[in-house]
Amino acid sequence: MVPAVVVTIVLAAVGLFAASRRPALVRVAGQSMTPTLADGDRLLAWRRSRPLRVGDIVVLEAPYPVGVVPHSVAGALDPPPWQTRPASAGELDRRWIVKRIVALPADVVPPEGAGRLVAGTEVPPGCLVVVGDNPAQSYDSRQAGFVPADRVLGLVIRRLK
Repeated sequence: MVPAVVVTIVLAAVGLFAASRRPALVRVAGQSMTPTLADGDRLLAWRRSRPLRVGDIVVLEAPYPVGVVPHSVAGALDPPPWQTRPASAGELDRRWIVKRIVALPADVVPPEGAGRLVAGTEVPPGCLVVVGDNPAQSYDSRQAGFVPADRVLGLVIRRLK
C-alpha cells in the first residue's frame, strides 16, 4: 500500500503541472490574420507549451495598453512598446493579439518582418519577430520592433467552432 503522503505529493505535483499548462480561450479581433483567421474566431491556446517555432501562431500581449497611441520621435517610438510589466499567468485583463512567428532568437529578420526592423539583422536573445498574415491590417514587429518572448501567452492549437 502506498503511504498517503506519497499520494498527496504526487497529486499536488500533477495539479501544479496541469495548472501551469492550462488552456486559454481567445477571440480574434480584427483582420490582421486573414485569411488564416477571421474577426470573431475563437481560439484555444496552450500556455507554456512546447518550444516555439517559426510559423507558429501565438497569442501575445499587445505592445500598448488600451488607449495608448505611440508617436515616432527621432525614429523611435514614444512611449516604447512593452513598457508595462508582463502579465502574470492568471491575469487575462490585458489586451491580447494573435500573430505568426517569423523569426526566433539568433535567426535573422526575414524580409516579411522588416519595417522598423532591418532585414538580415539578428534577433536578440529573449525576443521574437511576429507578423500578421494580412500585412495591410496588422500592427506587428514591422511597426513595434522585436517582441519580448515573455509577452507570449500561448501557442494557438485550435480554432473552435
